[in-house]
Amino acid sequence: MRSLRLLSALLALSLLATLVATGGPLASAQTTKQAEDAADEARERADAATGMVDDAVANREEIERQLAESITRLNELTAELSAVGADIDRIAAQVGYADVELAGIQADIEDQAVDAYMTVVASPSVSVVNSGTVEQAMVANTVVEDVVADGRLTVSQLFTKRKDLLALREAFVGDQDQYQRLQEMVDAEVANYTALYEQADADVAGAIRAADEADREYRAALSAVDLARAKQDERQRQENREAEAPATTTTPPANPGTDSPGTTTTTAPTTTEPDEGGGGPWDHPGSVEQWRPLVQQFFPDNRVEEALRIIDCESNGDPNAQNPYSGAGGLFQFLPSTWASNAPNAGYAGYSVFDAEANIATAAWLANRYQELGYSYWHAWNCRRTL
Repeated sequence: MRSLRLLSALLALSLLATLVATGGPLASAQTTKQAEDAADEARERADAATGMVDDAVANREEIERQLAESITRLNELTAELSAVGADIDRIAAQVGYADVELAGIQADIEDQAVDAYMTVVASPSVSVVNSGTVEQAMVANTVVEDVVADGRLTVSQLFTKRKDLLALREAFVGDQDQYQRLQEMVDAEVANYTALYEQADADVAGAIRAADEADREYRAALSAVDLARAKQDERQRQENREAEAPATTTTPPANPGTDSPGTTTTTAPTTTEPDEGGGGPWDHPGSVEQWRPLVQQFFPDNRVEEALRIIDCESNGDPNAQNPYSGAGGLFQFLPSTWASNAPNAGYAGYSVFDAEANIATAAWLANRYQELGYSYWHAWNCRRTL
């Protein structure tokens, strides 16, 4: 028993030394004003990130518009080239037909020349030729020349037609080459806009990721504000409790003792703790009084009022109360480690510290255990000073 008390004293001294060295648990804590300022800065970053997303989206939309225009131009050129190709194919067929027609007309001209000659020879004027008269021979020659001239005229017209067709074909071929060059230019333009769009799309994705990160930071900053406010409220509540707590009575030392010549030590004052039970009665608020039936189930009759007083001090009767500094939770504000090691002993292994019955039952078991070990009944709770 004495060793347990010595261990508790050493732990208390260690905690006190830590608090003195660090300036207390609130020395490095973020104040509400600091948390609010940080939240404002995070909100500004989030707004800026949102603006970047808007700019990136607008840039991508402009590139989309230009890309659509290029694709439209390409489609128009492709349709025009298709029409030109069809015309070229049609003209090529016409030129081929002209070649065939030219060959046929040439043959017809030769046949007509022969027929004309034979006609002249076979006509009544042949006898004139054979008779050797000059006039009749001149008439026959004129007929032959007329037939040949007609054939030459037809051939000349056909050659002219063929030349025009070939010139037209060459013009369309030149147009096709020009359109091909234009198409290559448009293809290059489309490829360029496609690359720009891909980059713009990547910029939008990056801006969205940055905005999401900034939003998470802003929400975290808001949570820090809530935590700072909760800590400030808890600090104020603790200060109010200390102001309302009754003064502690101490017993002055009887006689100083001497450890060595010239050195005098004084016995430390002894704090008296209520341990006889039966405190109160107190006027408990409704949030605390509602737990009286459960408290009566697990605590001795002479400890019920005290237990309700401890609940009032620790959590104000809120079963979901949690200390933002230590993590203590529930009606009797168990530390996580204390709850994990004692709830199973009380028969509530696996229960949440926020379970009212489990919390009260474990508190009763722990208070009785301390009393069995020779400590005051409420040794485990700082709020025993309010009894």
